Amino acid sequence: MPTINPWMITDTYQLIGTVEQIKPPASYLVDTFFPRKMPASYSSLVSVEYRKERRLLAPYVVRNGKGVNINRGTSRINNYKAPMVAPRRVIGLGDIEMRQFGEAPVYSTVKPEERAARMQAQDLVDLMRLNQNTKNKQAADLLQTGKIKIRGYADDGVTVDEDVIDFDWNGLIRPQTDWDQAGASIYEDLRAASERIQEDSGYIPTLMLCGRNVEQYLLNNTEIFKWMQIPNRQNLSMVSFAPHYTTPQARFVGHISALNLEVISYSETYTDDDGQVKPFIDPDTVIIANPNRGKQLYGAITYMKTNGDWETLAADNVPVYLFDANAQQSSLTLYSRFVLVPEVLEDWITLKVKN
Repeated sequence: MPTINPWMITDTYQLIGTVEQIKPPASYLVDTFFPRKMPASYSSLVSVEYRKERRLLAPYVVRNGKGVNINRGTSRINNYKAPMVAPRRVIGLGDIEMRQFGEAPVYSTVKPEERAARMQAQDLVDLMRLNQNTKNKQAADLLQTGKIKIRGYADDGVTVDEDVIDFDWNGLIRPQTDWDQAGASIYEDLRAASERIQEDSGYIPTLMLCGRNVEQYLLNNTEIFKWMQIPNRQNLSMVSFAPHYTTPQARFVGHISALNLEVISYSETYTDDDGQVKPFIDPDTVIIANPNRGKQLYGAITYMKTNGDWETLAADNVPVYLFDANAQQSSLTLYSRFVLVPEVLEDWITLKVKN
């Protein structure tokens, strides 16, 4: 009896179940700053709500006086048509007739239909990775600029339409002295940023996420170097560095215990539309933040089934399988509508430490 390959699935409902079993690629920015995944909406529109913190005082009243009405904290709500991504892979007769990677170099025992099943399985994993990378880019843009830039392609794959989701964030700081200078006041810059977050959000920031150049700036800084040279560390235990890799993209640098900050160097990259390899986080950028506060919003996907009927599904990723017998090819498209949203705009501050 021939072996049934569970990956050779063409029904979208079954494919959604398969997608949910695939572990997505590592995405440090999304997992760290926007971990809360909200249920997908049955509309393509999502309500993006965020707020600014305020500290008010309770008003005094005279003896036997009535209570004083206090307005509830206001939030800002904008309705957006969640941007959609739709990467696609096509399998044609020519693809499955040729030897694939990992097969015997001369005489392959893999049948074309088995090869097609393997290719579809790998395509599903690859498309999941592409969607996650785009979500990671959203997180990077939002953390560094307070905006999400969207470049949408038309059916010709060339025409581009651009849009921006702007959260009206004003947390970008440029220190007076670049951090690559020996006399830079790095600790004072960090303390000022931390205290501003504490004052505005009511939380003590615990994470210092750095671009790849910043670790060297910290180790070369005159003031920090003096603290590390004190013979008895118990006398002034303000910083402690023990750099080591925790993942291929994230490197643990140490602690700035005086500010309760864990220092992480982040170096993950992506390839842009022009084929250029770029870092998600600018090499000379530092993000001071309260992690684990943001959320992910998802909109519904409407697509046409193979029988010509339309259907709308609410899911993080909606895989759609189509085939064309005349062209002797099949395609797998992974649709997703998502937008990342901060809980409070004062949860993070970004420092551009070198001009």
